[in-house]
Amino acid sequence: MIIAYARVSTTTQNLDSQLNALNHYGCDIIYTEKGSGRNPKRSVLQTALNALEPGDTFVIFKLDRLSRGTRHLLNLMEEFEQKQIHFISIENNIDTSHSMGRFFFTIMSAFAEMEAELIRERVLSGLSAARENGKTLGRPIADCQMEKVVVLYVEKQMTISAIAREMKISRPTVYHYLRKKGVPLRTTHS
Repeated sequence: MIIAYARVSTTTQNLDSQLNALNHYGCDIIYTEKGSGRNPKRSVLQTALNALEPGDTFVIFKLDRLSRGTRHLLNLMEEFEQKQIHFISIENNIDTSHSMGRFFFTIMSAFAEMEAELIRERVLSGLSAARENGKTLGRPIADCQMEKVVVLYVEKQMTISAIAREMKISRPTVYHYLRKKGVPLRTTHS
């Protein structure tokens, strides 16, 4: 079965050119939707994807009608491959039933992976530079929260684990607060 999906971003746009191309292609069922491609909760798209079975072909007019994000598009392609569903983008001349179409998505996947790695490197570099410049990273410590940790530890004799559970913070954060306030730690830790 050939299942198609057409989408326009706003209610003032029309689907005519997409529908003409999809009808000309010989699609059995065409699902249409009006709404942003950035919206991950596109119910009509989900209905179309759920209708696909192994051996079916999923057709769109153009890649940006299916997804605005490379990562989302690649995830869909992986899902199609696993379910043995062919993918065709008419305007982009992509057909994954042929080796060149599959090759195109392999290249896209490599670029997406490289992009993610570059973003990761930039983030780590920025964090490192911030630390070197004396910036304190993480959530700011509220004095009242630190005081409550000290009271629970010193006056109520609660364990580190119990304080962490009650305050909904990690054990290392409890230790950090106590050290910052100069509270001597008990010899038996919990």
